[in-house]
Amino acid sequence: MNQYQSKKLTVVLTGGIGSGKSQVAAEFETLGVCVVEQDTISREIVEPGTNALTTIREHFGPAVICCDGTLDRRQLRKLIFDDPAERRWLEKLLHPLVGTRTLELIDEAKSPYVLVVNPLLRQRHDPYDRVLVVDVAEHVQVARTAKRDNVPREQVTSIIATQIDRKARLAIADDIIVNEGSVEELKQKVQSLHQQYLRLVELSRSPYYEHRN
Repeated sequence: MNQYQSKKLTVVLTGGIGSGKSQVAAEFETLGVCVVEQDTISREIVEPGTNALTTIREHFGPAVICCDGTLDRRQLRKLIFDDPAERRWLEKLLHPLVGTRTLELIDEAKSPYVLVVNPLLRQRHDPYDRVLVVDVAEHVQVARTAKRDNVPREQVTSIIATQIDRKARLAIADDIIVNEGSVEELKQKVQSLHQQYLRLVELSRSPYYEHRN
């Protein structure tokens, strides 16, 4: 058990591209739940003047820096997309920084439990008590993302291939939201899980309760 588990229930929200993670997170937020977006954190830790951005520039060169001093994410993606070694180097640099900031925000949260949005989750680990997966069929992912980002379907398929596969993602889930219906259906599913998590918070206050690891 880690120090954060003893303070509040933490649910990690994950899902493939185009599954609707942001939509689900927004619904939880309307219910007063603190939402920690790791995508947002990953941008903050490479803002101009940070040590991480300096290290990235030294490794990849000035081509990954925009004229205003910010990180050129599109150029960086091109450099690491087809190079597993470079992708691992970048992950080794950034993941610990994202993890540390995530823990800080969990500790600062005032809501009964915290929802952490982690699109890249591949396995269960602390500080998460439960894993919530937003699931849709692959053809839905492709159609939604191609329309949203105005990109070819083939490009979306390539991105999906780099993510954890659907079967493996579902295997680590405690809770699953199938997000292929209406907005109203989604709201009801989120409300149901919210009540479930609140009950778990109450249960966790019992001296006989043990967190799931």
